[in-house]
Amino acid sequence: MTMGGTGNAERVLEASLQQVIALRAVIIFTFVIGLWTGNSKLGINLPVEPILLGIGVLVATSVTRMLRMRAVVPFELFVELCMDLFALTGIMYWSGGISNPFVSFYLVLLTVGAMLLPPRLGRCLAALVIGLYTFLIFYYRPMIHRHDPTSGAYPVLDLHSVGAWMTFALSALIVAILLVKMVEGTRERERRLAAMREENLRNERIIALGAFAAGTAHELGTPLSTIATIAKELEHRVAKTSEMHGMLQTLRTQVDVCKHHLTGLTQHAGVARSENCGLLPADTFISEVLQAWRVIRPEAKFEFLEMASDPPPNILTEPTLKQALICVLNNAADVSPTKIEVQVDWNASKVVFEILDSGPGLNDHILQKVGQTAFSTKKEKDGMGIGLYLARAALERFGGSLSLANRAGGGVKATIIIPVN
Repeated sequence: MTMGGTGNAERVLEASLQQVIALRAVIIFTFVIGLWTGNSKLGINLPVEPILLGIGVLVATSVTRMLRMRAVVPFELFVELCMDLFALTGIMYWSGGISNPFVSFYLVLLTVGAMLLPPRLGRCLAALVIGLYTFLIFYYRPMIHRHDPTSGAYPVLDLHSVGAWMTFALSALIVAILLVKMVEGTRERERRLAAMREENLRNERIIALGAFAAGTAHELGTPLSTIATIAKELEHRVAKTSEMHGMLQTLRTQVDVCKHHLTGLTQHAGVARSENCGLLPADTFISEVLQAWRVIRPEAKFEFLEMASDPPPNILTEPTLKQALICVLNNAADVSPTKIEVQVDWNASKVVFEILDSGPGLNDHILQKVGQTAFSTKKEKDGMGIGLYLARAALERFGGSLSLANRAGGGVKATIIIPVN
């Protein structure tokens, strides 16, 4: 989750920096058009060289940020915005000071800095803006109008009104775009926080279930030993040719399986994941899972199909991963004990394990809940509703996934994806 959160933060920051570059492009375009319009259309003597120098500084900071999009240091961004402000001040100095309507761009740059910079640097940027604006009150070169009444062209125009309208329109568009982005960013953060809270809650439930399971495993050891002893004694007293003898053998086998799983549970409780993991070829792992499942559900009938043609890749395994697959197989056997299809495919990045049953299927409401919470469609005595919940959690620990979908001809298809190492 930490890595995911870091990646999201980087994407949000990169999007914000792209907005800064777009904002500079708007300012540059505005000043270029203003310089051309003022000198050629409105009859104003604007000094070309110093204004182009200021525009060049804005271009240089934009190119620098484009080349260093992922190498962001707050102080570096603060220096860039300071250069933008000084370039803007130089342009304002040569074009009328605060009487220039484009002076409102100070506030736009300050807004961007307040959004992206730490509070201390944001306050420093605000102080700089106030200082530069105050400087322009007293020091500036007034705009000189060229007007030849005999030429019949260009009567005296209120340049400030025209420029003020342009600045207002551009500022309104910029602010609207920034606010939309801010709202989208806020909603995205809320969605991520909600997902984190949900995952933390699920992890707390799983930890509680694990603690409860460990205690239950300890308590079940004695009654299982008693059952095994009685079954063995009865097996000796019943004739080997009778049907009861076979049933007692099956009972003993199932008790041994239960004892084996309980022993494994107590042994693995509290052990680090890396100590239980190992790399296995995908076909070997699937074979071990199916073999273990045959012992648990000998009555289940299934058809196995290996669809991959490439050599089997290695996957990282541990007992919880095997238990997750067996849990899904058990759910299929519960609704379709005589007809189950098991399909396996793989490529260089993942192993796909599909289990198709021929049961009644699930409605959309149940499909949304299964695997998300502890929920069961079985009778209370038949299931506790935590199997698929834990199976999905175990798969996600490995970067895998579990999804359920209704089949067109009836039944459910469970798709398990396991990443390849």
